[in-house]
Amino acid sequence: MNVLVPVGSLVTGARIVLDALEVHHLRVRRAGAGEAIRLLDGAGGVGEGTLELGRKDAVVTVGAVRHEDPPVPLVLAIGAGERDRFAWVVEKAAELGVTEIVPLETEHTRGVASRIREAQVERFRRRTLEAIKQCGATWAPQVREPVPLQQFAAEPRTGVRWLAALEGGVPPAGVGAQPVTIAVGPEGGFTPEERWAFEAAGFVPVRFGDHILRFETAALAGAVYTSIARKRGLDG
Repeated sequence: MNVLVPVGSLVTGARIVLDALEVHHLRVRRAGAGEAIRLLDGAGGVGEGTLELGRKDAVVTVGAVRHEDPPVPLVLAIGAGERDRFAWVVEKAAELGVTEIVPLETEHTRGVASRIREAQVERFRRRTLEAIKQCGATWAPQVREPVPLQQFAAEPRTGVRWLAALEGGVPPAGVGAQPVTIAVGPEGGFTPEERWAFEAAGFVPVRFGDHILRFETAALAGAVYTSIARKRGLDG
């Protein structure tokens, strides 16, 4: 059973008082006193813990601890105008090994009432942690605050850069251990000026399907494709 703990708290012999959400999770799962628990901090820390259950609280005593190296970067930059659909992408992206999720401020999202705002970012970050607790991943993706598209396109970046576009080519079969960044447009797509900014920054138009995809479909298709292409590149 996986339980979330604060970053920096995984020290052998330490006793960690779990927060209310984790206590509720344990009670729903009918965890018992003395049960072995797997502890995750979302930043590569993994520990073995022994559970103590009180009437209203829960404490784990930390046993063996290890730290896993961060995964190769896989960045999704998404022009997301609808926060509930974006939240769903955040959860699934965590399961797929995405390392960073960037909500882009674009021409077509600027006036949308349901667009992502800075005040909602902490909720998205919590959702990534809940996702890794469910799937067992050791690193949660970083969710950035909304970034203007032109600013993001101008950031220095290495590795593979893809711009999701129906008229793009098929992405390569293998990418090896290179960082991958995928830019996905909102409903209505990127404007010509926004596309130019990405292409000037080295982003190559690629398509992840034969039809127009919603932003959440395109983002997750790109993440899945990258995972498969990366394994092919590493395995042969």
